[in-house]
Formats: sequence, C-alpha cells, structure tokens
Amino acid sequence: MAVLKGMLDSGLLPTRPAVIALIQTLAEKGDLKNLQALKNMLEDITKSIGISASLIANAIALAHTKNNDLDAAVEYLEPLLISGAQNPDQAVRNIAYLLRKVSEEGLEPALEKFGVMAERLASQFGIYRPVTDLFLQYVSADRVDDARSLIQRCGALVEEKRALARFMARSASKPGQAKKMETLLELIPEHLDTEAAYRYLLRCYELDGDVASVKAVYEKTKAKNIQLHELSLKSLAAFLKKVGEPVPFTEPPETFKFYVEKWRKRRLEAS
Repeated sequence: MAVLKGMLDSGLLPTRPAVIALIQTLAEKGDLKNLQALKNMLEDITKSIGISASLIANAIALAHTKNNDLDAAVEYLEPLLISGAQNPDQAVRNIAYLLRKVSEEGLEPALEKFGVMAERLASQFGIYRPVTDLFLQYVSADRVDDARSLIQRCGALVEEKRALARFMARSASKPGQAKKMETLLELIPEHLDTEAAYRYLLRCYELDGDVASVKAVYEKTKAKNIQLHELSLKSLAAFLKKVGEPVPFTEPPETFKFYVEKWRKRRLEAS
C-alpha cells in the first residue's frame, strides 16, 4: 500500500496485474480497512489501468465473507448491483469473482447466501447477470444438477448472451475445460451460438490433445449441418496433421492471420 501510494503521489500509474494482485490479497485477508483505502486511492485511475468497479466490489464482499459477516457482504453488494443495472456509469454488474472464490474454498453457506441474493435480483428487479454468474459457476464446478435446477427457476438468465460468449471463449483458452462446454451444450443448446459453441468445443479438445474427441465433435458438426468458420477448419487441419491424422475436408488456403482478421471483422460487424 505504501509503495502504491508513493507511485500515485509521484504521478506514476501502477500496472494492472499488480493492482489486481493487491486487491485480491487484501480480500483474502479480510482487510476491509485497507481495501477501502485502496478503493479511494484508485478512484480516479481505475479506467486508466483497466480495473473494474465489479472487481473492487466483489473483493470487499469477499473480505466481509472472510470476516464471517455474510449479511454485511450482501448489504454492501446488493444495492451496488441494483444501481449498476440502472446506471451504466456505476458499473458493478457481476459477482463472478466472488462466486468463484467462495466455491473454490468450499464456503457453501456463502455460496448459498449469494445465490439467494442473485435469484432475488432476478425475480424482483429483472437483473439477470448475477444469477447468470451463479449458473456459470455451477457449470465450472461441475455441479450440473444445481445448474439445471437454476435454469428451470430463472430461465431468463440465458438472455445474458455476452456473459455466455465470454465464458465459452475463456473456456477455450486453456486445457482441461472441455467438460464446461459439453455441459453448456447439454443444458442450454438452443440458447447458444451453435457455430461458436462447437468451435470452442473443438478448440478445447485440441488443447487437450484428445484426437478421438476432436474427430467425434467434427463428425457431430457435419451431422448437425453446422458450418464451421474457416479459422476453426484451419486450426482443426493443423491439429490433425500434427498428430498424423488425415484431414477430412479441404483445408482453407490462406494463413491463420488472414482468417483471424476475417473472424474479428465479422464479430465487429455483428456487434
């Protein structure tokens, strides 16, 4: 904290990873005093260094949780989420970090408490991002029955398309995440961008080096008449050739860079 204060007093900006690490460390320790001081210190530079209001709010709620005061955590967080939904300038909208931490640490009473809050926000205020975060945390933790039950109670959470898309993209960025994609396709197939979902699922299995699953998913896309983007086909062809398997389609002729740019352009146009 002293080093950060010195930097700010000198007109220097701290790095985003350093600030995130400090926020998370203070939250883990339940250090509300320093978290609040840090929040005040960062107030004018959060946008400059890419620190979201949601992360700080989640951290403060986690600190209350660490201090065994769940009521205080909810009392602090819930009004911010309501305000964030009504006022884009006060953008405390998600509770993904908070839910992930309490789930990973096995703090089941906290997860239940925040789950009740999320469902209340959905049913009473029509605010669905927190309950979508809860659904995706259940998916991440392989709590499929809980996820299925939640979708039955709060079906409108599937309208949080951007949150679902970001979750799929993150899942396809590192190995060992294919189960999450399979679960989403099992639970809410009609609410996903089918082409994107299967593209990400293929990528998950490619990262795992799971040849049999890659081939099975590709056959499924053909059976379902899902048109894969050229970038996916290029990646799939490279994977199959690397493991010594035949490529069962005509490989797109351009470079990866060409198809990445084409895909990005299409996404921008769609948004």
